Amino acid sequence: MKRIVLGVLLLAAIRPGPPVAIAADVSQAVADTWPAKWCQAQPGSTKEELVAVMGPPTSGSAEFMSWSAHQYQFNAFLEPDGKVRQLDINQHSLSDAEKTALECDKIRTRGSVAKHAQTPAATRSGPTPRACTLVSEKEMSAIVGAPVVAEANDRSAGRTECTYKPAGGSFPYVELSVDWGDGETAMAATGMMEQREPGISNPYDGIGDQAAVVGPALMIRTGKDLVTITLTGVSDVPAAAKRIFDTAKPRM
Repeated sequence: MKRIVLGVLLLAAIRPGPPVAIAADVSQAVADTWPAKWCQAQPGSTKEELVAVMGPPTSGSAEFMSWSAHQYQFNAFLEPDGKVRQLDINQHSLSDAEKTALECDKIRTRGSVAKHAQTPAATRSGPTPRACTLVSEKEMSAIVGAPVVAEANDRSAGRTECTYKPAGGSFPYVELSVDWGDGETAMAATGMMEQREPGISNPYDGIGDQAAVVGPALMIRTGKDLVTITLTGVSDVPAAAKRIFDTAKPRM
């Protein structure tokens, strides 16, 4: 009997909290309120606090919650205790005006928020390069196999971002960003997501010092910096990501 009681107590201790209600049929008007709310949410909060800000997610599990409807997709990755480890924005379907209106970074962790508040770029010697200069339009077009046009999206001292849009049609589409000095913190935040079964190869092994896939983005630590690459409409994503990183790295 003691063993049974102990087993029940252990299960109660490790069992996650009650499931979060899932939203259905989100209207455009409700989805349009998400960007401002998302930028108010903070890494380190509980999933209940995040739901209180955003409203019910459209999908979720013990480790992940997402608010996805119309042109928006906001993703939250959770610690085992239910606290928010990382907040991501998938910007692929957003217009230029909607991207510009966002008041927070595409990827946020507790470490990145703290570092950006302290303007980490000021600690680097010399000016930091812009993302659009790390891989030119011509180079990116060759990598993805179709003409693309580069657009800078730099909004903070510690981060630089470049979006490569197709010259015609909807694809391919690429986002390249660098968070200066945030590599170790960001990769530590994705630690649980890097776990995989023994013997299963990772197509991103060997890219930078560490690499992890977080939602649609490939996060790469190189020294103290974090490079994030998001590719859509590309046939061989691992090969293209490696070429992008190998092109950008010597210029960082």
